[in-house]
Amino acid sequence: MEKLKRILDPNKVVLNLAVQRNFDAIRELATVLLQDEVVPDQKRLIAALIRREQQASTGIGKGVAVPHAHEDGIQRQLLAIGISQAGIDFSAPDGQLVHIIALLVTPLKHQKQHMALLAALSQRLQQEKVRQRLQQAADAAEIVDIFTGDSPPG
Repeated sequence: MEKLKRILDPNKVVLNLAVQRNFDAIRELATVLLQDEVVPDQKRLIAALIRREQQASTGIGKGVAVPHAHEDGIQRQLLAIGISQAGIDFSAPDGQLVHIIALLVTPLKHQKQHMALLAALSQRLQQEKVRQRLQQAADAAEIVDIFTGDSPPG
């Protein structure tokens, strides 16, 4: 998963999300991204992510949500991953609580890359073994390995 390898590192992983609400989860993961110098307007980014979630749930089913936004001020693609053992209600179509959140932010001008990254994330997260391994991961480095394909399939 070369596309994901470029934008995901262990510093962008929250292994034990303790929040209970979808907007709080989005804020917490966005805060992880905000440590990156390529996010000039933090409030605007969080507002864009929340606005997108209000338009339609980014819960895609099977315990997964992929909140995402395009922002003009963002200089490159950013990805944060959150794991919630308890689960968070994202109003997913299957009614399941979300345990795996992949928050993606891309520059407005990178529409093609945005769609390709969303597709790569979705494809990876549709695999049941991948979801199980993510929820059982011991640390952030293992999460990154699972997403980037550096570890053998479960």
